[in-house]
Amino acid sequence: MSLWAFRFLLWYICIMIVQPQNRFLFLYPLRIANLSILTAITLHVFSCLAEKRAIIRIGPATITALILVVMAFISQYTGPMQTSTEWNTYIDMLVKNVVMMVLLEAMLTSVERTWAVLGSMLFATLWWIKGGLRLAGAGMVMGGDRMFGPAVSLVVNPNLFAYMMCVFIPVYLYFYQQAKTRNLRLAFLGLALAAVYITLKTGSRTGFLLLIALGFILLPKYGRRHKAAFAVGLAASFFFFTIAGAMNLERFRTIPASIRSFFSGEVKEIGELTQDEQSAQERRLKNRDAWALIKKYPVFGAGINADETLMAQDYPYATGQVHCEILMAGRQMGGIGMTLYVALIAILFFCGWRTEATCQHSWPAISDIGWMLKMQCVVFIIGGIFSPIVWHPILLIHVTVASALWGHVRKMSVPVTAQFSENVMMEPEAVSV
Repeated sequence: MSLWAFRFLLWYICIMIVQPQNRFLFLYPLRIANLSILTAITLHVFSCLAEKRAIIRIGPATITALILVVMAFISQYTGPMQTSTEWNTYIDMLVKNVVMMVLLEAMLTSVERTWAVLGSMLFATLWWIKGGLRLAGAGMVMGGDRMFGPAVSLVVNPNLFAYMMCVFIPVYLYFYQQAKTRNLRLAFLGLALAAVYITLKTGSRTGFLLLIALGFILLPKYGRRHKAAFAVGLAASFFFFTIAGAMNLERFRTIPASIRSFFSGEVKEIGELTQDEQSAQERRLKNRDAWALIKKYPVFGAGINADETLMAQDYPYATGQVHCEILMAGRQMGGIGMTLYVALIAILFFCGWRTEATCQHSWPAISDIGWMLKMQCVVFIIGGIFSPIVWHPILLIHVTVASALWGHVRKMSVPVTAQFSENVMMEPEAVSV
């Protein structure tokens, strides 16, 4: 029963990533995501009662998640600009994500199940890869050469699409490194290169910055161990850059000017700006007004779903989506929300770092997961500066995996045998799930 609960939770994660109901409309009335998570909860509770186990496993991710949901409801009912306490999209998404985190940490009862979570997410993102390649081949673009995102809310626009592709490039390369056959290694390397191509085709300046950061991160590790693959990847990336589209390349060249404009604080008339300059200026003004709003309500924020008509009176640019995750958290829940956001990033980094250090010699495959999770902090920090979706479910899943993985590694009292270490990808439980 515990195994089936875990399977339904994995199915829920896959549905969240793929969102097949957007492609096959007959699935909408079936509520397949809600059905999966409710089934997972029911089976998990019954299995815990039958086996006399705790329903919730207290770990760093679960503790942070429970505090987060409590603060969200406080903001929902006491926010100074919260004129309605009705259920809304913000609280709905946050509660579902918290439930997923708590269930996930409770069900990750073995190290092998972390592979199942990462592998399931990798498998689900094949839908994104397929959609990106088809859109690029069909020339489906917006605003010049910029490619659309698939019909999935997590990657619905070019910026979010590029952000998520860069999140999963380290995952693809991890499985490339662990693959036991040549064909599998080529497949995972191909996924990583496809993600690079898609990121460049989106024309996202955030994505381009993330690719540069990933290059500096991945070069020391993969450049030494996999010289041939790294050379192929470098050549392919350069080729993809040349075919990304003239208008996308022009957008990438505006990055230095946008950075200078951001820090200068200069505000120009709309008629004087190009479309990209206007976008950069509006983001800067949104950040400015959001920060001013946070300073006015520094503890609990304006409200999880604040009334934007009240907000617009003094902070017009703080309305709508603020393209910065930590400022969006501050707008919703003030300094407490910002602290919780930083706590999630810290859990991902420190749990990954400790896992890497502890298993470096005894279990290299797990140590590499720790390194991957630690390095993804850079992606989430840079991407989060420009992302409007705070409490992103992909971030929360990685945080929970890091927390649960470190919990298991910390309790290991017997060194892992070399034979077990060499066959980690073929563990019976990992195959069964």
